[in-house]
Amino acid sequence: MLDPATRVAPNREEVSGKVLDGEAIIINVSTGKYYSMDGVGALAWSLLESGPTVSEIAQAIAASHAVPAATALDDVSRLVGQLLEEGLIVVGDDARGAGGADAAAPAAPSGAPYARPVLNVYTDMADLLALDPPMPMLADIPKGSSTDGA
Repeated sequence: MLDPATRVAPNREEVSGKVLDGEAIIINVSTGKYYSMDGVGALAWSLLESGPTVSEIAQAIAASHAVPAATALDDVSRLVGQLLEEGLIVVGDDARGAGGADAAAPAAPSGAPYARPVLNVYTDMADLLALDPPMPMLADIPKGSSTDGA
């Protein structure tokens, strides 16, 4: 189990993620796997954006869902372990400077029940993305190249 003082943040070099309508959608562009989390998991992903410690995430979740701090810490530690195993987050010095841990936690919907966060893993696109990886960033395209033959 990770030390609660461990700082964590999304692996911005290989992962893109966004929370939409209470659901976190995450893709690892190097493996082609994509993921989803809703409810408490989506809140945890939102909190990760600021580079907090595991304990800070757990405290924010405990406060927003009125669950015991120990329960939130156990669940967040388990989730962080899964995110690390999948290569979706980085820890320690790599997480520093990810936006500062002082960002305000997104509020949970009023009366939202607490449910243990679950990371859903989807691999159905992995082979397709391996055969046809995402386009390079526009900044990587040499100046003067043209796709229209001109």
